[in-house]
Amino acid sequence: MKWLSGRRPHLAARTAFRATVALVALSLTVGMARADFVVLAASGASGALQPGARLADDATLTLPDGAKVTLMSRDGRMLTLKGAYSGPLDQPLEAAAAAKGNDGALQKLSRLLQGGGARSTVLGAARAGAGDIPPPPGIWHISVDSSGPRCVQPGALQLWRRDAGQDSPVTLRSASGRRDGLAFAKDRHVLAVENAVSEDDDRLLVSLGDELRDLALAHRPDTLADASPGELLVWMLDSDCKRQALTLIGRVHAGQPLD
Repeated sequence: MKWLSGRRPHLAARTAFRATVALVALSLTVGMARADFVVLAASGASGALQPGARLADDATLTLPDGAKVTLMSRDGRMLTLKGAYSGPLDQPLEAAAAAKGNDGALQKLSRLLQGGGARSTVLGAARAGAGDIPPPPGIWHISVDSSGPRCVQPGALQLWRRDAGQDSPVTLRSASGRRDGLAFAKDRHVLAVENAVSEDDDRLLVSLGDELRDLALAHRPDTLADASPGELLVWMLDSDCKRQALTLIGRVHAGQPLD
């Protein structure tokens, strides 16, 4: 992800602390003032911090050595704090303005992350806050273990299944056509299909043997081709791709690439 001019916050004030502050996303609005935060993920001895908790912009945070917290601000930035750390959540952006930011995204995140099992999902355990089916490993892996909304990007469609214990024939149907002769091979969790859907397809029916999945597709717009993690997260939430949003949060918290 590339930095946009004028959006990178000043980090020099934090060098007095024994901490690593990794800014992994950008402001969605140039010149936005300090904002409040929602906790996206917390690991290690991070105390009472829980995913979904809202924190004021003037709050201070103390993390022991080995603890890690990932947060998102009202203006769309995601940041990860690693302990040992003691200090403010964030510094004011260099260009001060009176913009209020978008609180709606934080409200959606807070509700999603306070759902049962969301903490373990983000940190890589078995269950998902968005339902009983765990999220896929990558943000663009399209789970076929259930029906529901899915966010897709241009290129090959990466179908993903949790259980790879057997071969499974696959048929795809959309408004643009039908694809037969596909199959998940035994021990393979991912099936990549070129030209599986067109940009106009908003629905994909996936037949896996005798089971049928009905997927509502949200196509990533070209304006988000070089988007920050925060921008992608907001879009996924708006598109109701909850499991992929949880995957994105988990990968950011772990310092992994968004693939």
